[in-house]
This record gives sequence, C-alpha cells and structure tokens, in this order.
Amino acid sequence: MSDDAAVFQLSPDPDDARRRAQAAFETWRRQHGRQLPRSAEVEHVGATSIEGCETTGDLDIAVRVPEDDFSAARDYLDRTHKPNPRTARRKGFAVFQAPGYALDVSVQLVVTGDELDRLTDFRDALLADRSLLARYNALKRAYRGREMARYREAKAAFVRTVLGG
Repeated sequence: MSDDAAVFQLSPDPDDARRRAQAAFETWRRQHGRQLPRSAEVEHVGATSIEGCETTGDLDIAVRVPEDDFSAARDYLDRTHKPNPRTARRKGFAVFQAPGYALDVSVQLVVTGDELDRLTDFRDALLADRSLLARYNALKRAYRGREMARYREAKAAFVRTVLGG
C-alpha cells in the first residue's frame, strides 16, 4: 500500500506524542547538529512543536542553511539519512527520513529564504493565533480515518491560505 493510500490517524494522546517527539528532536540535534555546517538553523516544526495541536505523533525537523552551505548539508544528510521517496528534490530543498527512531522523523533541508522555507512561518502562525490552531485541529479531526492523500490535499490548501500563497 502506498503512503497516500494509508489512512490518516491522530495520536490518542497528543501530549505524550509531543513529549516523545521533543525528546527525539533533542537526540537528533545532539547526534547531527555538529556535523552540519555551522550556519545551519535546526528547528522542531510541525504539530508536535505546538502545544494543543492534534498530531499523528511524528517529528518534523527543519534544517535551514544559506545557499552556500546547502550542498555540504545535503551531502551529510545523504550519508546518514534515507531520502524521502514522496518528495522530489530540487535545488535548495530536500527531505530525508531519519533512521533508528521509535517514531517517524522527517528532516526538511532548505535554503534560508527559499520559497519553500515556510515551515517555521506556519508553525509560528499557529503558535500566535489560538483560533487558527483550533481551525487546523478541526481540519485534522475531520480527516481522521480518511485517506492520507485527501488529508494532505486539505492540509496543503489550509497552509496556502495561512501563508498567503
């Protein structure tokens, strides 16, 4: 079954999922942060970085680097992580899966200021506006038990609306 044919499910205990994701983030940062270029900004993004947000229980990490450091960061992550087969690489953007964790860990490498450098913007918008977070949670609950592909389409539309794109 492809990932998009999977059923979208939420964690029954988002607070516990958030604690586990934060612990995994701290472990990942200790293991990999010093191996990345010094300019790299490593941030916990996604639902588990936001108190009160419904979550599947995975961990999303944003690694933001200047364009000059992108190749070095990508080369390191190529050696230590698996490429995400669902996301096409392009200049200034690549997504990886971190092996060896009890939860799914996705690492998005992006050039700072790139058009795809919006993960922290979306997280920060949800942190700043509780009514926006409530709408996002309602969207997630509405897609629980439905096809992952349908949820991803709805989420992408929501993100575009929030970020004005």
